[in-house]
Amino acid sequence: MTFKEHQQQKKAAREFVERWQTAEGSEQQEAAKFWIDLFISVLGIPNPADPSRGVLNFERRVKGRRIDVFLEDVGVLIEHKSRGVDLDTPELRGKEKSGALRFETPFEQAKWYADNLPYHQKPRWIITCNFDEIRIYDLDDENAEQNPDCLLLAEIPEQFDRLSFLISKENSRKEREKQLSVDAGKVVGKLYDALAKSYKHIESDPHEQQSLNILLTRIVFLLYAEDAGLLHEKNDFYTYLAGCKAEKIAAALRELFVTLKTPENQRCEYMSNELKRFPYINGGLFEQDIIIPPFTEAARTILLQEASAGFDWSGISPTIFGAVFESTLNPATRRAGGMHYTSIDNIHKVIDPLFYNALREKWSDIEQRIEEIENSNDPYTKRINKKRKLIEGFIEKISDIRVFDPACGSGNFLTETYICLRRLENRALEVLYGTQKTWAAIKPVQVSIHQFYGVEINNFAVAVAKTALWIAELQMLELTQEILEDIELKPFPLKDNDNIRCANALRMDWNDVLPASQCNYIIGNPPFGNKVLTEQQKKERAETFDKHGGLLDYVACWYKVASDYICDNPVRCAFVSTNSICQGQQVNPLWTPLFESGIHIDFAHRTFVWDSEAPEKAHVYCIIVGFSRVGVGRRVIYDGDTAIDAKNINGYLVDAQNMVAEARTNPLSDVPKMLYGIKPADHGHLLLDEAEKYQLIQKEPKSSNWILPFISAKELIDGKNRYCLWLDGITESELHEMPMVLDRVMRCKEWREQQVKTGDAYKLKDVPHLMRPSSKFHICDYIVIPLHSGERREYIPIAFVRGKTIPANSSSIVPDATVYHFGILISQFHMAWMRVVAGRLESRYRYTSELVYNNFIWPNPTETQRQRIESCAQAVLDARGEHPGKSLAALYKHEKMPANLRAAHHALDAAVEAAYGVNFGGDEGRITARLFHLYAQATASKGK
Repeated sequence: MTFKEHQQQKKAAREFVERWQTAEGSEQQEAAKFWIDLFISVLGIPNPADPSRGVLNFERRVKGRRIDVFLEDVGVLIEHKSRGVDLDTPELRGKEKSGALRFETPFEQAKWYADNLPYHQKPRWIITCNFDEIRIYDLDDENAEQNPDCLLLAEIPEQFDRLSFLISKENSRKEREKQLSVDAGKVVGKLYDALAKSYKHIESDPHEQQSLNILLTRIVFLLYAEDAGLLHEKNDFYTYLAGCKAEKIAAALRELFVTLKTPENQRCEYMSNELKRFPYINGGLFEQDIIIPPFTEAARTILLQEASAGFDWSGISPTIFGAVFESTLNPATRRAGGMHYTSIDNIHKVIDPLFYNALREKWSDIEQRIEEIENSNDPYTKRINKKRKLIEGFIEKISDIRVFDPACGSGNFLTETYICLRRLENRALEVLYGTQKTWAAIKPVQVSIHQFYGVEINNFAVAVAKTALWIAELQMLELTQEILEDIELKPFPLKDNDNIRCANALRMDWNDVLPASQCNYIIGNPPFGNKVLTEQQKKERAETFDKHGGLLDYVACWYKVASDYICDNPVRCAFVSTNSICQGQQVNPLWTPLFESGIHIDFAHRTFVWDSEAPEKAHVYCIIVGFSRVGVGRRVIYDGDTAIDAKNINGYLVDAQNMVAEARTNPLSDVPKMLYGIKPADHGHLLLDEAEKYQLIQKEPKSSNWILPFISAKELIDGKNRYCLWLDGITESELHEMPMVLDRVMRCKEWREQQVKTGDAYKLKDVPHLMRPSSKFHICDYIVIPLHSGERREYIPIAFVRGKTIPANSSSIVPDATVYHFGILISQFHMAWMRVVAGRLESRYRYTSELVYNNFIWPNPTETQRQRIESCAQAVLDARGEHPGKSLAALYKHEKMPANLRAAHHALDAAVEAAYGVNFGGDEGRITARLFHLYAQATASKGK
């Protein structure tokens, strides 16, 4: 944390203390608000109460009682009392089973909750609080109750670091699982490399390649099984192999694999006791015959010492590890530089708004209903039956859900979704089992991996996906066993899992995997495709779309096939995609036919960075789009941490009608036409930097009459100086009077003559003194807009250029423009339109006249409004001038824009809003909706 950030945090903490020192301090009314405010203001965690973030969980039920605040991920349980309550004084908390009154201190009350939580959820810390004092008890201390760390409310601004454990990554279960999973992938990668050396034809023989992958998959499963205590003894796999020399391990593994696929009652009676100890695992995991090479001593050491004895596999996240495992062993991703996986947080950006949030809300409603039933005057048996019916109905609901990922890779979306549904089932079983233990014996686990379906083109990824689901199933079964203490849940044999298919999803009928009538949700992260598609991918795209498909990214194919697949069924879908399918020229060919077919966008995450875990990270700028034909009552746009309710979400992911800005050659409004700048086509011979200009003028003074400033997007944004030889109108005699200029012209001619004969440069070989001419360009005042600029800027750098300056083709220009035109184009209204309809190049805006400028609807101001805009626009130019030496890049860096320039822009924005006849106060969503409405009117009146 920088000094400035530290000071800002102290200031926020002081303001937090001031608010809560004067608050009433009611436990019932303000406890949740206190902790939400503390996490936001003091600890800097946005939206901590959002269930998808899993930070603060309020009113978590434990055997009929409720925890005030629970931070499961970091292991913190909070008991909050009203202001003035003594944290040492016992309070009446009900009756014992004997009928005696039960008194508990806040710590004793919290400790009861901790003791009655499932083992895997037990906290490390207990906090008691009465608004004015926070007591922190570390349960790792045997004398925790006698040794709390006490922090007064007034001390927080100076000592907020004492609360850092609440958000520490070191305490986060998710972070530990992630790191453990990545470390496990590294161990597997070492074992892979060691074993690959023992295969004779690994580079050319597909069977050997597949054998190695399957061998590693089986070994990983057994490493997990032994550490999770699923074999006869915790270290059975290690013990079985430890007595083998390196050359004997391959044979021992062959025997073991045969044993694991053979039911106990069908095994040879003369089988060794070492093998008999292993359970029948089944599931198809050990079915296929594979080539197992001789183990070297190095491979044996890695397997036994590093992978088995030296590593605990029981705590890995199957969601993360499955992807790490697949990318570690997949030759293509190995060549690309390492481990890739989708973070669990990003998976939840897909599944939470699609259905998981609704299921959690449903369970919360059931818990509330259960509390009402418990407090009712109904007879005991009737109350029990009502609760049982609610809980079993919920379990039945989630066990009927069918989820399909048609590009499932290593299955991380499916695995995480399965885990989420099983967690909900475990919560339901916890409440049901706590109500009446014997009832839980009736089919205790109903959510199954058989509810999850996938298609993946890579056969090894398919094997990993199945293995990850099996590991997830075993992990969740272990957690269920903690709840159902009196019921033995057998982990083996595994269930066969044929729902994950190896196939090309774009060349098959998805109904063959899961009939659409039985599907509930489609999720996933389909392949984006590289910038250059393979011929096969181009063919698949062409077959999926009509003639306009060539404009679309490869990922768009999944949207079209999914929309055809769901037909009229109430299936809801959500895909991660490149953001370009909702920008620029791709919107029309993709979304117009989908909308016409009845598709609705139900929710969307606007552009965010989707990081891989590769050592050389390549940022991918993604969106998430949730869509269906049934539609939903509430439509939501997620923009960072902000959720925006929308009436309609169009193909640009804004709250506006389903209009598409089509490329057009002329402006819809009566404004000057935009042109592209001048393309030199000179190989640099007609261009000069500062030093070259100085040297040329010094040696040939007459050349100064023919040198003009040359401004490209880079010069415009970064404030650099460059020049060009603008020789339009020069005579041959004048040119020969300047030998150095003539030399540059002749070198330009020579280069142009060597270019492709159909190209622009070759066509200019007979006029080598000229850049590519434009009959529409003449030297004048003009507005210049870079074709590409960073999207983090609130206002893209637009300049008003006066005098003799030549614009490069990396910018667009509006010749003969006025300060009024500049004012409109630099305003928030135009920026809002540009942000929606412009294309992107990576994370940069791609401004084109055909889509952005020509489709922008200008206002019809009164003369007074026009003058006001001109005055405010000039004030923007003047404010820039007050910072000499600062480039537009520096001036328009969002967090560092000078105050006077920002104020000038805000005044201009207000003036432009007034000219449109609205007062939106800078609300960009409303501005965009208004512009789409005006666009619809304009295109309708002109027949598009």
